[in-house]
Amino acid sequence: MTAGRRARALVALVQVLGLAVWFSASAVLPELRAEWDLSAAAGVWLTTSVQLGFAAGAVVSAVLTLADRVPPQRLLAGGAAAAASCTLLLAAVVDGPVAALVLRTLTGVCLALVYPIGMKIMTSWSDRSRRARDLGVLVGALTVGSALPHLIGGLPGLPWRGVLAGAALCGVVAAALARWCLRPGPALAPAPPPDTGYALRLLREPGPRLVVLGYLGHMWELYALWTWLGAALAGGDPGPSEHLLVFVAAGLGGAAGCVLGGRAADRYGRVPVIATSLLVSGVCCAVSPVVLGAAPLLVGAFCVLWGAAAVADSAVLTTATIEVADPRYTGTALTVQTALGFLLTVAGIATVPVVAAAVGWQTALVVLAVGPALGLPAVLALRRYLPTALPAPSPAAPFLSAAPADAPTVELPRIAMDDRPTAPLSRVVDGPPTVELYRLRRGAGPDPSGFADRLARVLSDRSRAAVPPAAAPPSAAPAGFGCGPAPRRRARPGG
Repeated sequence: MTAGRRARALVALVQVLGLAVWFSASAVLPELRAEWDLSAAAGVWLTTSVQLGFAAGAVVSAVLTLADRVPPQRLLAGGAAAAASCTLLLAAVVDGPVAALVLRTLTGVCLALVYPIGMKIMTSWSDRSRRARDLGVLVGALTVGSALPHLIGGLPGLPWRGVLAGAALCGVVAAALARWCLRPGPALAPAPPPDTGYALRLLREPGPRLVVLGYLGHMWELYALWTWLGAALAGGDPGPSEHLLVFVAAGLGGAAGCVLGGRAADRYGRVPVIATSLLVSGVCCAVSPVVLGAAPLLVGAFCVLWGAAAVADSAVLTTATIEVADPRYTGTALTVQTALGFLLTVAGIATVPVVAAAVGWQTALVVLAVGPALGLPAVLALRRYLPTALPAPSPAAPFLSAAPADAPTVELPRIAMDDRPTAPLSRVVDGPPTVELYRLRRGAGPDPSGFADRLARVLSDRSRAAVPPAAAPPSAAPAGFGCGPAPRRRARPGG
C-alpha cells in the first residue's frame, strides 16, 4: 500500500470513530424520554442542539480562518477529544435534560473541528482526477460513523449510558490517531494571511453560491432522514430491529452511495451526479408513504436505496466547492458551506415530528422532498462553472507544454502524489524550481479564482529578475532541477 493510500485510509478511519458521538443521543432518545419524562419537543432539541453547536463552531472557525492557519491534524485531534469528553460526561454524571442540552451543544461545537478539517486533510492527499472519489470515501466514513450508535443501540440489553460511553470511546481513539499518526499530504496549501471577510465574499461569487444552494437542498433532507427514519419505520419509538435497519440503510448503504457517487463524478462530471442524486432521493421522499407499509424485504431494499441516494451527492458538492472557491481558503469555504447546511438541518429535523403529529409517521417524510426540489435548479445552473465531464488523466502529465526546440531543457525526476505508477515528467524549460512547480499548478486544471495565474506570473517575473543568466552554472544545479541560464520568455496561457 502506498503512502497516499495509507493516509487516506487513516483519515477515513478517524472520521468513522470521531463522528460516532454525533447521533449517540438520538440513538437512545426513547430511553431518555422514558427515564427523564421528556416531551416530544425536548427530545427534538437533544438532536438539534448538536446541529446548532456545529453551525456555531463552524462560523467561528470560518471567521478566524482556523482551518487554513492551524495545522489541521491538531485541530482535528482537539475537536475529537473534546467531543468525546462531552459525550462521556453525559453518560457518566448527567441526570436531566438541561445539562444534557448544554453538553450536546458543546459536542456540536467540537465536531465543527472534525468533519470540515477531515475534508481538508483528505484533499491534501488527492489530485483533481480522483478528488471526488476520495471525498466520497470520507463522506462514506461520516455516514458509517454517524450511524454507529444505532449499531451499538441495537445490541440487546445495553443501557443508554453504555451506548454513549461506547461512542465516546470511539472518539478518544480517533483523537489519538489524529494527533500521533495523521499528517496532511503534499497538496496542502501554505497558510494564507487572515481574511475575516472571505466568508461573505464567497457567497457573492456565483459559482460558490450555486454550490451552497444545492448543498442546502441536500442537507434539508439528509439529517432529518437519518434522525427520523427509525421512527417512520416503527410508527413511533424504534426498537432494536429498526435501529439495525437504520444502520444498514444510512451507514452501509450511505457509504456505498458516497463511494459510487464520487467515482461517477470523476468520470462523468460533477453536475450530472449531483442532479441524479437529488432527483432519486426526492422521488424516494415522495413515494415513501406507499413503500414504508409494504413487505419487509421491499422496505429494506427501499431504505438502502434511499440512504445511498440521499448522501451520494454530498462528497461531490464538497468537491465542487473546492474547485470554484479561492484555493488559498478552501478550508474556510468548506466550513462556511457546512455551517449553513447544518444550520438548515435544525429546521428539517424539527419539522418532521410536527408533520408526523398531523398526518402520521408513515407520511411525515414526504416533507423532505422540498430540499431536492429546490436544490436541483441551482445544481443545473452550475453547468456554466463546472465541466460536465473531466478529461481522463494521463500518466505522462500531458498538461506540460512542450518547450521551444532551441530552449535549454531539463528532465524532472519521477514523482508520485497518489497510487498511480510513477512516470518521468515531460521535459520542460530549464528555470528556477519554484517557477516549475507553479507551472505544474497552472496545468492542473481550471482556476476560477485566478489566484494561481497571478501568483505564477509574479513568481516567474521575480525569479527572472533574481536569477541572472550567469548566476549559477549548470554543474552547480541540484540533481533533478535546472538552475542555469534563465529561459526565454514564453507566451503564458491567457496572455
